[in-house]
Amino acid sequence: MKMKNHIATLGLILCFCQSIYSQTEENPWLFGVGFNSINAESSESTNYKLPSLSISRYIFNNFSLGINYSENDVRISNQDLYFYSIDGIIKYTIPVESKILGTYADPYIFLGYGLSNYGENDISFGSLNTSYGPSFGAGINFQLSKNIALNTGVSYKSLNEKNAYSNLQHVVGIKFNFGKGDSDGDGIPDKKDHCPDLPGLIELNGCPDSDGDGIKDEDDQCPNFTGSLSMGGCPDSDGDGVSDPNDPCPDSSGLNGSPCPDSDGDGLKDDIDNCPNEFGPKSNAGCKLPDLDNDGVPNTLDRCPNEPGSSELYGCPILPESLSSYLNNYGEIFFDFDSYNLNSEQKMNLFNLSELLKKYKHINLNIDGHASYEGESDYNMLLSEKRSNSVKESLISDGIQNIRLNKRFFGEENPNYANIPLSERKKNRRVRISVNKDL
Repeated sequence: MKMKNHIATLGLILCFCQSIYSQTEENPWLFGVGFNSINAESSESTNYKLPSLSISRYIFNNFSLGINYSENDVRISNQDLYFYSIDGIIKYTIPVESKILGTYADPYIFLGYGLSNYGENDISFGSLNTSYGPSFGAGINFQLSKNIALNTGVSYKSLNEKNAYSNLQHVVGIKFNFGKGDSDGDGIPDKKDHCPDLPGLIELNGCPDSDGDGIKDEDDQCPNFTGSLSMGGCPDSDGDGVSDPNDPCPDSSGLNGSPCPDSDGDGLKDDIDNCPNEFGPKSNAGCKLPDLDNDGVPNTLDRCPNEPGSSELYGCPILPESLSSYLNNYGEIFFDFDSYNLNSEQKMNLFNLSELLKKYKHINLNIDGHASYEGESDYNMLLSEKRSNSVKESLISDGIQNIRLNKRFFGEENPNYANIPLSERKKNRRVRISVNKDL
């Protein structure tokens, strides 16, 4: 049960390692020395003792061959026995990616075959106490430096011969990795190689230059794109003095030191202009605002979006056709003799006028009151004022602002119709509505 627990524990540890410290073709040899303990079948005690020695050489594809040797004392069945073992092994380094407590590690597994000896007096090779059998195990090398690692491992050896005991062996020690001293195999010794883990060029002290621009990768801000030293190793495709990674418009140069052009001249650089070839305001991301009537005034500012007009009148015509037609047909309001009251039809016509004025908010009106010559002049002046006021108050009650309505009154002056016959004279009892261009 103890053996199974130890093997399971080591298996879990192997799941959290990263392959960093390992044998390679450049550093193929690995030598280890340490303490070992033996848990044999029926053993009564175990101790960590010296020595446990190992040496192995890298062969290919993470495989290496080696020899393990160990000595210890074991107490079995009330006997103190001297133990030693020698095994030839084949080892496989596991390429996994992680860490243990922030330290790079190198997990491995191995298979072996060799001899073990449990004896009191006769411990020579080939004695009755020497047994042969297979073994398997696993371990981890924790990297302390480039060529030195702390090692821990466990192995199990199966022995079925007489005077032999299957056992579980634990090893803790130090391992040393050595060889030619050219870790990246670029022909430059590690001592002189500024990038010992990456194959490089002699002229760059062993460091790589992936894009061939003469700047080593570690100093090159764009190691995979040919560039210049002045640009930190990056290209400047449009030649505007700004390297491509820092240039929002790397394929087109700007003006006056700007990295981006402003093709439509609307004050927004092309890189942030949603319509770089169409003049438009910043508020609309550089795009032209919709203008249904194509009068140059955008719909958002156009008070008459469906009729061409002028910018001075907020996109409205000077005199809209609908209003001109109204004034031609209903621009004069006639009153009865000595009256200033509006009838229902006249009030409805004024309501329709107010709806037009709400649409064309730039239009202001003159409301001119008149009277026929009958009666006293002063009275006729007052009567014309009352007629003008009736029309104005009707429009105000329909929602038109007072400031847009210019009330005027002329009495019997400025008659527009003849005094004879009566049918013509009574037309002077009127209010005339016209566009006021001065308000």
